[in-house]
Amino acid sequence: MKINDNLKTGLNTAVEKPAASEAEPTSAVTSNSGVAPSPAQITTLSNQLQALQALQGDLGASSMFDAKKVDAIRAEIESGQFSVDAGKVADGMIKDAVAFFKPK
Repeated sequence: MKINDNLKTGLNTAVEKPAASEAEPTSAVTSNSGVAPSPAQITTLSNQLQALQALQGDLGASSMFDAKKVDAIRAEIESGQFSVDAGKVADGMIKDAVAFFKPK
């Protein structure tokens, strides 16, 4: 029984490599290109790196979650005492959906 002969022939065909202009994005600096980045690219990348490092410092300074609260909720879940307020969850989902579709 033949299921699909096109599948077999498709797997055995050669794949052409895209042209160099399509393969490498123009905004990214690749180390294997053999071409040194321009000073403008270095400045842009340096500024982006500094912004990311500042953001990382801000995130590290402020606690993203309360470890004690997480442990308390985990204990409630494990003991079977944790309950979910479906109305509160639904309200939050609706609020997020409305915010997502609002024009910015």
